[in-house]
Parts: sequence; C-alpha cells; structure tokens
Amino acid sequence: MYKLLSSDIELFKKQSLIFVKNRPWDSIVTKIGMFIHSSKFEQFIVFDGNIDETGDIYADGEDPFNSVSSSLCDRAIEIQKENYIRKKEIIWGITFTLHFDGEIKVEYNPRIPEWYEGNPTIDLEEKIKKETLTDSNNQSNIYQDGVKSLNIQSIYLVCRKELELKTLKASNDWGMNIVDEWDIDLVIGGITFNIGDRQEFFEINVIGTYDERNQTFMWAWEHPSIPQDLQEVALIVKKYGEQYEIAELQQQLVYCSEEEAWNFTALAAHLAKADGAYRGKVNGNWIYIVFKNDSQ
Repeated sequence: MYKLLSSDIELFKKQSLIFVKNRPWDSIVTKIGMFIHSSKFEQFIVFDGNIDETGDIYADGEDPFNSVSSSLCDRAIEIQKENYIRKKEIIWGITFTLHFDGEIKVEYNPRIPEWYEGNPTIDLEEKIKKETLTDSNNQSNIYQDGVKSLNIQSIYLVCRKELELKTLKASNDWGMNIVDEWDIDLVIGGITFNIGDRQEFFEINVIGTYDERNQTFMWAWEHPSIPQDLQEVALIVKKYGEQYEIAELQQQLVYCSEEEAWNFTALAAHLAKADGAYRGKVNGNWIYIVFKNDSQ
C-alpha cells in the first residue's frame, strides 16, 4: 500500500491540533473519504471514552480549520491518484489517528462504497487524463494572446508531469521499470524491450541525440544518422518552435543539460500524443525517442 510522506503526516497532525485547540483530548480521529470526483471530511475527538463532534472552538471567529482541511482533502485525492498509478490499487478512504502520547496511526480503506456506480478504474483513469489535459490547456492559455507571453519553462513542467504519468502507466501495464535489455532498430523504426523471457516492441520516432562530452543536443531533423521517416516528431517540435519563436526548438544543435534534453523529449511526446519516451546510449551518445503502444 502507498505510504504517506512525512509532509502528509505533518499536514494531518497540524489539522488535528488545530481542531483540538483548547479542548481536552485522548485522541483525534480524522477521516477522509475519496470518491474520485469528490471527497468527504470527518473529524472527532475521543476523551475519556466519549466522542465529541460538536462545539464552536474558535471564539474569535477565525477558523483555520477550513483551509487546512481543504488542503487535506486535496492531498488525499492526490494520494489516491499516486497510489493507483504506482500499484493499480484504489484507496477509498484514509483514517488518521493522533494519540495524546504522540503515536500516529494511519489506516487505508480499499473497499468500494456500496453506493458507487460505474467502473472506478475507468473513472479514475479518465480523471487523471482530464487533469493532465487541463494543466496543459491552462499553460497553453499563457501564449494564446501572443508570442511574447509564452512561458516555455511552465510548458516543459506540464509535459514532464504528463510524461511521468505515462511512464508509470507503462511500468504498470508491461514493466517499463524492470527492463533487462533494450534494442533500438533505426532501420525498421522500433524499440524492443526484453523483460525476463518476454519481449515488448513499439514503433518509435527519434527526437535527437545528446553528446555528454560537449553537452550538446542535436535534433533529429536533418540529423545525419537518423532516417528521414523517424524525424517526423522532431519536425513537429521544430514547427512549434517556429510558431512561437522558441530558439532552442529551431536550432539543430543546442548547448544544454541532459535535463533540458528530457524537456525537449517530454514536449515532443506531448505534441505527438506518444505513449512514452526512452533514451539509450548508442555509439557513445544518448538517443532520445518517443514510442506508441498500438495495442492500447
């Protein structure tokens, strides 16, 4: 089961101590139900064996409870999404208990609510896709009013997040995270992943190559070592760069870091609607590719 981060624990603890302010308590129980498109928050105090759920604890009219509990609900939904991407398991609730002696207990509820209709797996996957698309569209709004307002770094961040989700999905679906060997064939335009005694093959397009010695990235378009039919996605990125006057997307040779090379590749994967990206070392240089899973 997915484990909470220390920051998550601190958030739960902070909210609990806000809730218990100026009131006697033996333990504080915080429950969050996660229903994919909404969340339900409950909290109560246990003192001398009695459960206390009532009372206005903020006489001054200021209530930090709402903002922190809202943050908790938002984070719980993120935890649900992260757990599903990593383990294909859906969490439907988290119960967090803070005892007076400082002991913290976290319980997960994997049971689907009886009232829930529809397919939870499909619903959650659709939500993840929609959120990723919304993030991308929000960033696109940055430059719809003109080239000068484009924030390419923000767009890279969105594309990297999207690529991370695709990589996690590929790891869950066919084991991208446990590949033993790989082989890129530029003649047939494909990559083969060996995973134990199993093979996975995908059609590819090359984005570019990276030379660690010179710290340069050479785009696949007009690349002397890349077949023309494998340059299509790189050309899409080039046209995007020309449209919005982004220098590093138009220059065939770019001085950059490996992280920046991944930014280019993530953007390419987004523009081409690819299912994933990979890099491998060929003849001393890194080759960055995107691939599509035709079986999906």
